[in-house]
Amino acid sequence: MSRRVRAARGFSLIEALVALIIAAISLAAVLELQRQLADGQARYERALLIAQLQRDALALTTAINPAAQPEGRVPLAAGRSLRWTAEPRSAMALNTGSAAAGRRFAMQLYRVDIQILDASGAQMGQIAVDRVGWRRLDRPEPYVPPPTPVAPPPKTPPTGPAEPVL
Repeated sequence: MSRRVRAARGFSLIEALVALIIAAISLAAVLELQRQLADGQARYERALLIAQLQRDALALTTAINPAAQPEGRVPLAAGRSLRWTAEPRSAMALNTGSAAAGRRFAMQLYRVDIQILDASGAQMGQIAVDRVGWRRLDRPEPYVPPPTPVAPPPKTPPTGPAEPVL
């Protein structure tokens, strides 16, 4: 007497659990990818904001004379602000001037460090530029014409046997 085992229809419990584990691992990978994309987008938006704030900082500080204002602060929107400090990078020198007016300004090169601060005062970004600072003299100094440029000596052709032309 032979008994035939009847084929079971449907899935066994083990097969269902294996399929569920594979689906869970795949879903976890997709969720991690989504988190990384969201973090990347947030970093990108922050970099764009800082780049815009740096452009604004340059535009707002172009008229600053570092010799007259070696440090200061400018308020921005949303409670942000710019703070700058200027350090001299060269010795004071007189401007070239003119024969009629003389030399009226003392000038100096400055390194201007500009910090971009958020509403709480924490630094969001920073930029450094070199700027010329000037001070008007009480009395003009006498005009000194700039030195006349000296032309370089003419080049002499090489002496020696000429190369044959083929």
